[in-house]
Amino acid sequence: MSAGVVAIIGRPNVGKSTFFNRVLGERRAVVHDRPGVTRDRNAAEAEWSGRSFLLVDTGGFLPTAAEGREALVRRQAETAIDLAEAVVFMVDAKTGVTDLDRAIARHLRRRDKQCLLAVNKVDVPGDPAVHEFHRLGLGEPLPISSESGYGIGELLDEIVARLPERREEKPGRRGRVAIVGRPNVGKSSIVNALLGEDRMVVEPAPGTTMDAVDSVWKTAAGEFVLVDTAGIRRRAHFEDQSEFYATMRALHALERAEVACLIADATEGFQRQEARLAWNALEAGCTVLLIYNKWDLVTEREAAWKRLTADRKRRYPTLADVPSIPLSATERLHMGRLPATIEQRLAQHRRRITTSELNRWLEAVQRRRQPPSTRLGRAPRIYYATQTGAGPPEFTLFANAPARLSASYRRYLSLDLAGHFEFHGTPVRLKVRKSD
Repeated sequence: MSAGVVAIIGRPNVGKSTFFNRVLGERRAVVHDRPGVTRDRNAAEAEWSGRSFLLVDTGGFLPTAAEGREALVRRQAETAIDLAEAVVFMVDAKTGVTDLDRAIARHLRRRDKQCLLAVNKVDVPGDPAVHEFHRLGLGEPLPISSESGYGIGELLDEIVARLPERREEKPGRRGRVAIVGRPNVGKSSIVNALLGEDRMVVEPAPGTTMDAVDSVWKTAAGEFVLVDTAGIRRRAHFEDQSEFYATMRALHALERAEVACLIADATEGFQRQEARLAWNALEAGCTVLLIYNKWDLVTEREAAWKRLTADRKRRYPTLADVPSIPLSATERLHMGRLPATIEQRLAQHRRRITTSELNRWLEAVQRRRQPPSTRLGRAPRIYYATQTGAGPPEFTLFANAPARLSASYRRYLSLDLAGHFEFHGTPVRLKVRKSD
């Protein structure tokens, strides 16, 4: 789960993308590409010194661009700034301070954001050109070279120092639910239906990141926080960049949620976009509930449900066990089932398995298939297992030689564990440690 969003901002040709790629290649920075994001805009989850964040590369920022592609790039950069906890403003030591740099600096000073001034293309320490950038009024300039890697580690240290600490929440806390889906599947209709129920009490709950507004939803089944309902309802204001905006907003919501309600259009079925969002949610540690909205428009519903289920299992077998329900937000069809279903998903996400149960499973699974020997030596021995985390569930196996436990056998164990304990649609994380 990431600590926030970091946006790279600057005029064209100052080396923003080179910096982005350099961070991805840093030996200590572990980065996971996010499907569906990098195609349209470079964004990746990065980890530095044990802190993770979503790093976003933007196009050349022209604050006054009013039309055409430059205006679209400007609006996308504005969106990245809106979402960011920290902004890296990149300038070019070779060209010095330009009028456009000054315009961007004025723009950033008006925003209440943590801002780091990165002076790129510095070839040697102590380059006097760096001092000129004090005039931008954005604090101490940080010299770097995206090409050589000079100063990159120091800049990353400064970035993570400015990110908010992740708060550990207490047991019994409100379940955090993200409503995600591609455009026009009815996300806002579902949120409005939920928050408009007479039996539900809604309180404003200020979001902790990116100026999001969450909503507290109280039902007979439990109390939940709907993450970033403002982001769903605001989509109409960003029609010309809705895909970029919605993708960034959804990724951030998933990082803060425990349950991902993935909305699909029942008349169109489970598309590639839904699969990508489901994988994003699982990677973020969410348990997934698939909701087929617009069920009122479907005829021959029993046959249609069988067809939808079979098609998803055939095309996306890794998502075959994700629980799913049909409903219609506009007609309130099956809406009453949603609170209890979400509560079930949340309980599974936070579920704990006793050590005795785990070790009975471990003994049985190894009887069915022993760990194979590898080129590194004889087959390893796995002695015992224990649960080391929940929300999502995490398990640790203790073995005499973890390095000799092959990736395929680890996957076998992970899939068998998830199936045995019925963690359907919930990511199961498996670690292997050397026994004492």
